[in-house]
Amino acid sequence: MSCTGRIAGLSVGAAVALGLALAAPVEAAPPPVKNPPGKGATGDDEQSVVTLSVGPGVSVEVVDRRVVSLICSPEIGGTHPKPEEACANLANADGNIRALADYTVPPLCSQDFEPVVATIDGVWRGKPVSDHGFFSNVCVLRATTVSVFDF
Repeated sequence: MSCTGRIAGLSVGAAVALGLALAAPVEAAPPPVKNPPGKGATGDDEQSVVTLSVGPGVSVEVVDRRVVSLICSPEIGGTHPKPEEACANLANADGNIRALADYTVPPLCSQDFEPVVATIDGVWRGKPVSDHGFFSNVCVLRATTVSVFDF
């Protein structure tokens, strides 16, 4: 068999194999898990809607800050980029941003002092919540507040 014949035979064989692979049935991805109506991330019927903000400095009166909304109950949503994850973290901490740290070994963050302030205001499980925290830099903020202030 000539070299051209072998190449043609390989090309036809590869095309048939590719065609069979493409024709094989593909299982559809399962639909995303949704909370039952009235049961948000908090697992109850109480409203959980908060406003989160992060800004530079050591004052809660920061003008230049990023602000997002987070709705955890009755439905999950808001402008937070990771609402499901943030709601789960807040639910585990019962809405207390000081109880969010979820690590056994402290994270490796630089010693740079570029302070940031994070605030939470709103309603958690039907009760008013308003708190803030100061962090030495963004790395420390994200390490100690997991996904809640990751925006």
